[in-house]
Amino acid sequence: MRGLRAVVDHPVFHWGIIVIIAINAVVLAMDAIPSTSLAYGDILMAIDGFILWIFVAELTLRLIAYREKFFSDPWNMFDFAVVAISFVPAAGGFQALRAFRVFRVLRLISAFPRLRSVVSGLLKSIPGIAAVALLLLLFVFVAAILATNLYGTGVPHYFGDLWTSMFTLFKVMTLEGWPDVADQVMAVYPSAWIFFLIYILITALTVLNFFVAVIVNAMEAEALENKATVQMQENLMAEIQALRAELDSFRKETGRDLDDLEDRFARDKDDT
Repeated sequence: MRGLRAVVDHPVFHWGIIVIIAINAVVLAMDAIPSTSLAYGDILMAIDGFILWIFVAELTLRLIAYREKFFSDPWNMFDFAVVAISFVPAAGGFQALRAFRVFRVLRLISAFPRLRSVVSGLLKSIPGIAAVALLLLLFVFVAAILATNLYGTGVPHYFGDLWTSMFTLFKVMTLEGWPDVADQVMAVYPSAWIFFLIYILITALTVLNFFVAVIVNAMEAEALENKATVQMQENLMAEIQALRAELDSFRKETGRDLDDLEDRFARDKDDT
């Protein structure tokens, strides 16, 4: 198993799989172009099927090499799930799932450590993102109730009820077309600019930036953790090398002592 593990961990094997994933991405892209798909559809499907079996063979080798450890790595499970989706039947209610075969391109994430680091940072930031999203939802909810009571009568198509108001305020928060909304509301309620100013300052210019802050903080924590891991590995390797050097020195000194003892024993034997 060590020999097989050395094969699947070899850089040539690793980069070969990356090249196959890139080729698969090109094939899927060509299949998504109607003219190309019509002219070379059969060839593209044949190449795609061949690449799929290459992925199956690769995962099988890794499974045999690592056995139960294969399932302890979440990235292995990710690769396994992405490849397994490709075997969904292309007929009946499962036909739409066949489009998910494009997810095989995402295997590039697991192939590059830096991409894995970015994704790990994003996943670790989910609790913080959820907290910021809840805070943002509370602001929008309160602002929607306030806007419905203040402007619902004059501009019902924007603030006629709670759900319409929340949708309008969501668009305003994204800063997409908000001047048109503000102009129409201010035509009926001239002082509405105060409401829009405060709302945009709180949501678009403050709370939304919390998302970036949370993600950046998670990325920095992930980078520091990776740096600490690398430093620990380097320290461990340095200690191992030092131990090897001491062991070699001990062996040399022991060998010299044995040689001296043998010479002394030979001289004593000659004397007797």
